[in-house]
Amino acid sequence: MCPPETFEVSPDQGVQSFKGIEAAILSGEEFKAYQVETPEEGYVVLTYNEVSLFIVDFEVWRDQGPDRLLVEDTQDRVGLVLVGSQDQLEMRSLDFHSGRTSLLCYPIARSQLKHQLANLMNLQASLYLNKKTHKEEQKANESVKNVLRVSRELNGIRDTNKLLSLILLKAREVTNADAGSLYVVEWREGAKNEGSINFKVTQNESVKVSLAEFQIPISPGSIVGNAVILGKTINIPDLYNLDQDPEKNPYGARHDKKWDRRLGYESRSMLTVPMFDISYRVIGVIQLINRKKSGIDRLDLQKPFLEQVTSFDEQTVEYAEIVAQQAGIALENALLTEEKEQLFEGFVHASVTAIEQRDPTTSGHSHRVAQLTVGTAEIINGLTTGPFGDVFFNENQLKELDFASLLHDFGKLGVREQVLVKAKKLYGWELDLLLARFELIKSQYEIESLEDVIKYYESPLSNYPPDFSCESFYNQRDEKFKELDQYLDFIMKSNEPTVLEQGGFEKLKDIANLHFRVRGGPKRPYLEGHELKALSVSRGSLTREEFAEIQSHVTHTYEFLRKIPWGRNFANVPQIAAKHHEKLDGTGYPTQSSADEIPIQTRIMTIADIFDALTASDRPYKKAVPTDRALDILSWEVKSGKCDKEVFDIFVESKVYETVVDHKRKPR
Repeated sequence: MCPPETFEVSPDQGVQSFKGIEAAILSGEEFKAYQVETPEEGYVVLTYNEVSLFIVDFEVWRDQGPDRLLVEDTQDRVGLVLVGSQDQLEMRSLDFHSGRTSLLCYPIARSQLKHQLANLMNLQASLYLNKKTHKEEQKANESVKNVLRVSRELNGIRDTNKLLSLILLKAREVTNADAGSLYVVEWREGAKNEGSINFKVTQNESVKVSLAEFQIPISPGSIVGNAVILGKTINIPDLYNLDQDPEKNPYGARHDKKWDRRLGYESRSMLTVPMFDISYRVIGVIQLINRKKSGIDRLDLQKPFLEQVTSFDEQTVEYAEIVAQQAGIALENALLTEEKEQLFEGFVHASVTAIEQRDPTTSGHSHRVAQLTVGTAEIINGLTTGPFGDVFFNENQLKELDFASLLHDFGKLGVREQVLVKAKKLYGWELDLLLARFELIKSQYEIESLEDVIKYYESPLSNYPPDFSCESFYNQRDEKFKELDQYLDFIMKSNEPTVLEQGGFEKLKDIANLHFRVRGGPKRPYLEGHELKALSVSRGSLTREEFAEIQSHVTHTYEFLRKIPWGRNFANVPQIAAKHHEKLDGTGYPTQSSADEIPIQTRIMTIADIFDALTASDRPYKKAVPTDRALDILSWEVKSGKCDKEVFDIFVESKVYETVVDHKRKPR
């Protein structure tokens, strides 16, 4: 009755949509065993003998309702497979009561698609045959339906810890097991049958058990190890009937009754079931203890255990193996999702490290901005009234905001390092050349003074008045030295990244108009044109061109981030990060976006970025600003219509900024 369990499979190709699933079924050799029909848009029907699977697109079952699609089938010939994305399948409004309804989440590998549909077809066939030949076996049918529900629930979870607990719970429910444990297998790279079995979860309905995670080697020294090595289910009807000599027991099984006596419990029947990934490698193990007899919901520890528990029969083992097979696929998907998230996390933090290595003085800025931004968003999540009463950031959106905040300055990698860390108006080598030039001018004054002295001594009476002395030459030289030092002092003062004093530009221009000549050379100015331009900057240390280059980091950030396939959950990372220098009044950069073009996530980040930039520890080109002064500056930005008032009010009232303020900074 059931279709073959294995097919020849071409290399996996990720299926991203219902159309992709439909195409894979119509074109795949692995589905040749089925009769395939596409009666109308959004439907694919797989039939094997008398049983069918209706595979229905989200757009269809959202409008029609899944239960109504099965109303005409009274003999359980049809199983309904509802197809959608992760977000669609997590819609809270969906509540399916039919045991023949399963969910299929894309993206999904072709090989996983084949295995999952084969399992569902097998289950549907079992349900049909049971109802057709044994009407009185309604309870068995309910178990099959429960397995289908388990499959649906497991494939909708991506959090590994939650999934492991749910796998064990559902395996216990299907088999009516009182207790159980779950293990995850980690294979050693490149080694056969080497690795570790990691204990993860334990559950017991009758006694309270709390065990820390631990590891055991993959070896035949345990029942779990044998299940991993052999890749097969091990069913022990009664642990208390085992021989004291392990060599006389199947799989060398042994049972330490000391643990039972400590708990006041008896571990009688045991079922150990391996879970497999898509390559049929053991990925985990479910171990179930004490199958309760029919009609017993909870064990009475005061009564004999043998009156309440029984062995795991053939049908129960089959149900457990089906759950384990579905659980293996779900666990593999969850682990792959976890690996993908860890990859993203690692990439993001490595990128932040790269940014900070360009400018070590800003170390920690990106992390602090992320902490402030996400912290403010979490506070907004707790509001039920006011302008943000209807705003809520789910877990994915908070992570998206975290990524955007951490990477908001990544484009600084595209800015020349000399510009990025420029502390004074002149670069270090420019100042060195200027100082050397003034030393040359001073040397020229010295030479001219000495030449005059020599001329005087060669003919003191014929060319000079009677009362003239060499001191006049030295006095003239000293006056020139003094004037030159005054020029240099003003240049050094102008080189600081502070506001240029009134009349400073004219004074600098006067100095630049002065010239000197080295013997035999051309006339040269005291200040070169690019030096005059840099020293004439009215505020800060950057020229207009250098400031534009700094501003370009936002564009670099966006161009870099938009090339990353962030996926559906984090698709807004580039847009959120790219607008953190935009202002609500349209005066920001790089696109002068208007208020309605700046998302709330970016508005939060903007305030966090400004606050940390102001209060961060002293840097070569700026001093740290005290917290109260930084809040005053932000308040002025808000009053000027540049930053979001509601966000700023939450930022101040919640004092979220205290989570990053360095209390060791010296007060000013």
